[in-house]
Amino acid sequence: MIKKHLKKILPLSVITAAIFIACAHKKKTSITLFTWTPADEYTVNQRIIQKFQHANPQIKINHINDASGRAMDKLQTMLAGSSPPDVMSIHGAYFIPLASKNTLLDLEPMTADADFNLQDFYPELIDGCRYQGKLYSLPRYTSVYVLFYNRGLFQEENLSYPGSNWTWSDYLLAAKKLTRDHDGDGVTDQYGCIIDFWGARIYPWIWQNNGQIFSADGLNCLLDQKEAVEAVQFLYDLQFRHRVTPKSLTHEFKNNVEFFHSGKAAMFISGAWDIQNLRKNKNIDWDIAHLPRRKKSATILGMENYAISKNSRYPYESWKLLRFLLSAETQKTMGRELEKQPSRRSAADDYIRHGSYNRRIMIEAMAYAVKPPNIAKWGEISHYLQDELDLIWVKGKDPAFALRTAVSEINKNLQP
Repeated sequence: MIKKHLKKILPLSVITAAIFIACAHKKKTSITLFTWTPADEYTVNQRIIQKFQHANPQIKINHINDASGRAMDKLQTMLAGSSPPDVMSIHGAYFIPLASKNTLLDLEPMTADADFNLQDFYPELIDGCRYQGKLYSLPRYTSVYVLFYNRGLFQEENLSYPGSNWTWSDYLLAAKKLTRDHDGDGVTDQYGCIIDFWGARIYPWIWQNNGQIFSADGLNCLLDQKEAVEAVQFLYDLQFRHRVTPKSLTHEFKNNVEFFHSGKAAMFISGAWDIQNLRKNKNIDWDIAHLPRRKKSATILGMENYAISKNSRYPYESWKLLRFLLSAETQKTMGRELEKQPSRRSAADDYIRHGSYNRRIMIEAMAYAVKPPNIAKWGEISHYLQDELDLIWVKGKDPAFALRTAVSEINKNLQP
């Protein structure tokens, strides 16, 4: 069946080679897998790859892993060169730029196989894997922003834990009560919340207020509209008016997870990627809740994708590997051992069952998660937004003025 679909998308010479290798099972084929994972995930990936190779001894996997922090730059260089990886893991933010350069294989014909079940993946994720109507990748796993909170600090103030219908007002009221100067020296010892003031972290607040980041055609940035300005003003007030979150870039900790670990902050917003570190601290009693809402519920839909190079010499073998890496069993393993939120609905119950915290929140949040706008040129022009956000959080620049400045520069660069 796979070979039938390959005929629709590949040159005859490639089809012939693929069928010959697939059927003969004599000559060992080597394909390259490119990933960008930390050490613990690399170890699990190696075990999964070994399991695949045991079941497919005619295929050898050359696994390249780049944990340098510059992996997507390396991947783009490889795809532009003469030896691209056959199968690759792509950060969601880089998918559209890569797909727009005609470097990825359309997977739609192969997913039509009756035993693959594309419908098992969350439809919002599949939508995020398409570019100009073609399916150039598949979701490896997903992630959503949720509210992490310190149960112990809530208990000390006799506060109810965050509920599913918490509003911005509820969030602010709790943050005020949880912000404390324990010794009365005029210096805050404990903050109600920590807010990230960069890029995509502000998107959910804007969506919750019925705002949008870009117009539907992607040609106009809308961050200067009333709904967006109100959302950023709310975040600004948390720091400069209510003083329930520490000043950006001035606190003693390297990141928000470390701050939360210290017990000096009651709430922060993040996703499953921070849980591995949180679990290492046994002194903090924490859990997760839905994000507070205003006019509606909204969170950001993060994802990491698997794709196949359009120039792969071995698309049949690459598809076999990709299918294995995306199987429900593999996703269950990744969820149990690495806190990876599954992209398959059939793996969701297992993910919930094996969590020591309320993982159900992560799954429920998929119902209102919003795919971030994926503008091909965003990597080149996003600094216009971040430059102004830095001036807001660090220098106290007026949010409305800062957003107008950012939008003016962004829109100049969005026009065709």
